[in-house]
Amino acid sequence: MKELLIMAKSLGGGGSEVALIELINALPENEYNVTLVLLDVDNEYEYRLKKKVNIIQLEFKNHFIHSLVSMYAFPAKVLKKMSVNKYLPYYDYVVESVINKFNKTYDIAIDFYGYGSFTTAFLARKIKAKKKATWLHDEKIYWLKSVENYLPIYDKIFGVSQAVMDAFCREYPTFKEKAAVFYNVINTNDIKHKAEENVDIQFNKDKFNILTVGRLTEQKGYDIAIFTASILAKRGINFTWYVIGSGRDEKKLRKLAYKTYHLEKQFVFLGQKKNPYPYMKKCDLYVQPSRHEGYVITLVEARVLCLAILSSNIPSAKEQIKDGMNGYLTELNGNSLADKIEYLYKNPVERKKTIEYLQNNPIDFSSELKKLETV
Repeated sequence: MKELLIMAKSLGGGGSEVALIELINALPENEYNVTLVLLDVDNEYEYRLKKKVNIIQLEFKNHFIHSLVSMYAFPAKVLKKMSVNKYLPYYDYVVESVINKFNKTYDIAIDFYGYGSFTTAFLARKIKAKKKATWLHDEKIYWLKSVENYLPIYDKIFGVSQAVMDAFCREYPTFKEKAAVFYNVINTNDIKHKAEENVDIQFNKDKFNILTVGRLTEQKGYDIAIFTASILAKRGINFTWYVIGSGRDEKKLRKLAYKTYHLEKQFVFLGQKKNPYPYMKKCDLYVQPSRHEGYVITLVEARVLCLAILSSNIPSAKEQIKDGMNGYLTELNGNSLADKIEYLYKNPVERKKTIEYLQNNPIDFSSELKKLETV
């Protein structure tokens, strides 16, 4: 039995937290004894955690010190965005202000959150382990400046897609030998089972039902989706575009959809859903209009459910979607998205072709877990 410590931001937030929980759920119980160390308190996705783990919440000497590194505190967000730790290593000061004591030596310790945050520094400085690894979740890696001084301490640097790894190696070629791809894993059977549950809305079968799932932030491209919907409405396409998720841009996006483009009937915000899969299963087309990603979990979930898929042609999406084979890719702008959606709306045979491919080529994550042995 190996002692595995995983450090993360919290059990809530977005795709990386879902990926964290899915990774823990997939670990063989007879091989790993898991300790999970959390920087912040947010239990939004705790209900998804199916394995028994020892959870430790970091405690700090006072609230002010915590606010310097908490991903839910304004000071920490500003400091990280400005890469202050690169020039003034305040992370090292905060490390010494943590009350918790970690005396055990672990077989493997991984900083799963990354993102240039305090977790990378703390695991590097304070956790004793035979091997250490850190994770990269996005192809935009400017935030690594904050923690680049800690990278030599890590034995492995995992990126969640080849696009992420390529971006990292271009910026930090000296660490190329440590770098490897570790795709996010999910429980495919669990997704299929949950997709059979009932939904709280009635999808109109006479309309073309489009769905997007994700945080309501600039990264996810909802502003472009709304503009696309306005084009489709002008073209007379009989559709409803549903959105599942919450986030800091919700008010702005609602205003854009309803005040600017008057899409009250065509663009529907459903809010956060614990189980988005029944909604996904009922849609005619799943659309992912992201500006950038690491490895899009919602695309994996859409593939598992064998949906008709359309995504922006960002590098990480190209790793999952082969255009015209298991889904479709397009340029990320309103007109290109609208043209492709209209094409798929008018050509159900094309949608059926990609769905059948997904049905005949299921996803297998068994090889990913073995990569922990390579740390």
